[in-house]
Amino acid sequence: MSEILTTIISLCERRTEEENISITNGLARHFGREIRSLIPELSTFNQDELIVIRDVVNGLILTKEKVPDILESYERLKDTDLPQRVTFGRLTEG
Repeated sequence: MSEILTTIISLCERRTEEENISITNGLARHFGREIRSLIPELSTFNQDELIVIRDVVNGLILTKEKVPDILESYERLKDTDLPQRVTFGRLTEG
């Protein structure tokens, strides 16, 4: 079994059944094909698709693990005078 398949299976095992169903449904829409059960069907995906699957599952895990930290940070800083605008560009020394 390839390393990427092992990684995806390991990541999926860390998810609840509800999360895995949500991931499977989202990937089915993305790839435009029916996926009944993700892990048994992994061998039907090409390498590029497997990378997308790995990244989607990993992104879900990171989001789920970090959201409480983000919410706590917002709450802690809500009365702080923080910038209200975000801009992009180059800084010039002047």
